[in-house]
Order: sequence, then structure tokens, then C-alpha cells
Amino acid sequence: MYIAIEGIDTAGKSTQIELLKEKFQNALFIKEPGQSEVGKTLREIIFNKNISKKTELFLFLADRSETIETIVKPNLDKLIISDRSLISGIAYGLEYFNYLELEMFNTFATDKIYPDLVVILKLDRATLEERLSAKKHDNIEKRGIDYLLSIQDNLIEVTNNLCINSLIIDATLSIEKIHQKIMEQIDVENN
Repeated sequence: MYIAIEGIDTAGKSTQIELLKEKFQNALFIKEPGQSEVGKTLREIIFNKNISKKTELFLFLADRSETIETIVKPNLDKLIISDRSLISGIAYGLEYFNYLELEMFNTFATDKIYPDLVVILKLDRATLEERLSAKKHDNIEKRGIDYLLSIQDNLIEVTNNLCINSLIIDATLSIEKIHQKIMEQIDVENN
């Protein structure tokens, strides 16, 4: 089973993934971008260099392709839990590019391998503002609150458009409650 944990920056993806690592010690955990050796270099460029939106898109696609080819495909018989996926790739790209092109590029990059389940952690404006004010911003976060909230809507829209089973969780709930909801959904999917 291939599960993607999605959400805008500060939604709590990393926290939930750390909890899942404790529960599923034999699972394969991946992160986009930056899982593969190539991806680590691409991640550094994406988040820290001034590049065009088109270049950013193609770097994300290159990373996604490398991750699918070298990590996901050889392990499809295992539980794979990913911090982001093609859902983010399309959702972030929608702010600048056409949906059909983004779907085509991402489908090509992933060889049509989609997550079986997408968990989306959804933030409200006030909580997002509070959490962002407490950290240094990368190139994506510097685009602002409205941009990130638009991305959040896009995550949900893309998941629905691709007809992928999803669970949307209020990311303002306690860490424990969010974890419980994720575990319950994984149990349902495995039965």
C-alpha cells in the first residue's frame, strides 16, 4: 500500500510521519522532494535558489520520476508512506500552469503510479499565520498565506480529480487525535 501524507507547510506532516515510523517500523518512508541522491541536490536548488517557475516544475518532476523509479517501484509490495506525492506536484503547479498539462507531466513522471490513499492535513488561516510566524521561510513559504491556502484547496481538488481515496483531517486537532484518525483509516484500507 502506498500512502501519501499531504498538506501545506506547517500542517504537521513531519510530526505525523514520525509517529507512523514508530508504528510501522518495516514500512518504507520517503520524502518528496529529496529522497534519492539526485533528489537531495534538486531539493537544495528548489528551496534555496532563485529559479523560474517552469524550472522549478521540471526539477520537482525530475525528483518525482527518480523517486518512483528507484525507490517506489522496487518496493510496491511493501507499505510505503510518503511525505508528499504527485498530488503536491500538481497542486503547487496549478498556481502557474494548466491542470491537464500538470496531470500529463506528473503521470509521465510517475508511470501512472498514484498513492492508494492520500491523507490531507488541512489548516485554517489563523493557525497557518501563527505557525508561519514562528519559523524562517523558504522560497515557497515566502509566497504568503493566501498562496498557501490556495494550494491547500488545490490539494483537495487534485485528489478528487484523480479519484484517489482520501482522508481530510483538521490539522488544528491535537497531534494524538490526528494520528488516531490516520491509523483508523490505514486499518480500514488494509482490511
